[in-house]
Amino acid sequence: MTDKVVREKVLCYVVRDGRLLVFRHTDHGGIQVPAGSIKPGERPKEAALRE
Repeated sequence: MTDKVVREKVLCYVVRDGRLLVFRHTDHGGIQVPAGSIKPGERPKEAALRE
């Protein structure tokens, strides 16, 4: 059995004037909202602002 690696992530829904911020992710062939991993020692709010 393999050990699972747990990573904390943030996911951001940015809405302005009723419009949701999304971008096309060419590597995966779809659209997504800003998201990413939380760095060690970083607060979720800081990671969200960085993303």
